[in-house]
This record gives sequence, structure tokens and C-alpha cells, in this order.
Amino acid sequence: MPILTLIIICEILFWVFAILGVFFRSIIKNNKLGRFFLILIPIDDVLLIIFNIVSLLIGEPFSYSHSLSGLYLGITIAFGETIIKWLDNKINKVKTIKKKGYDYEMFHFKKWLLAVLIYLIVMGVFYIILTIVGKTFNTFEALPGFAIVTLIWYVTGPLWVKEKS
Repeated sequence: MPILTLIIICEILFWVFAILGVFFRSIIKNNKLGRFFLILIPIDDVLLIIFNIVSLLIGEPFSYSHSLSGLYLGITIAFGETIIKWLDNKINKVKTIKKKGYDYEMFHFKKWLLAVLIYLIVMGVFYIILTIVGKTFNTFEALPGFAIVTLIWYVTGPLWVKEKS
């Protein structure tokens, strides 16, 4: 199965697990079942890493899809907790205290920076795996595509984030 298909499946599962986890925890008031679904989220991420490793070990050439999976993992790790809190607040109709000014802007910048860092770590892991199995592809050749995506994200996100009124 192509890595891109697995990324889409993992993204769908992320939302299914997040919604079910918050639903069972907040509406049904079954914390154990809610926690069970929320624990499946990082397992979903680990499975995506394993799928990537297996695809590389069986001889699939490293591609931009592998690179995209690194970006996906970076984003889910960086924003997963924030998304769960947002879902919790929406379902429970909790009014949250919004960050303002510099704190609000730095919150978004730090999340973006965290996703970039995690992506680079994942690419480093892919590089180590490829080196161990004797592949010659340099995973960092995928950086230009990633750089374009993160630059667009930065310009349309953290750079323009301003204090909410």
C-alpha cells in the first residue's frame, strides 16, 4: 500500500480516535473508554513510522510521500494535544481564556517551530534507517518540498497571527 494512502488513513484515524475519546470522556462520562481512544492516537503515529520503515526495508525508494509522513507526524505531535483540548472545550461548551498579544503570537510560532523540529528528527531517523539497510538516498533531498510547505504555513499562519479582539 502506498505511503500516501497510509498517511490519509492515519489522518482519518486521528480524527476518529480524537472525537471518540472526547465523546466517551465528556458526554458518556466513561473516562476509561475515552482514555482508550485517546491512547490510540500516538499508537496511530507509531504505526505510520513502522509502515514507513517497512516500506523502506522492502525496497521501496524513499519518496516525497515518506517526507510528507514526517511532516504529518510533526504536525500531529505538535498540535495533537491542542486539538484534543479544543474538542473538549467545544463539546463541554467551556469558555477559554484566550492568549493575547505577544503570548498569542508566540504560542503559534512555538507550535510551528515544534512541528518543524519533529519533522527534521523524523527525517534524521529515516536517514539512519536507510544508512543501516545500505540505501543511498539522502532523506534531506526532500527538504526543498518541505521548506515550501512550511514557508507557506509560516507566512499564512504564525507571521500573520495577531491578537484576537
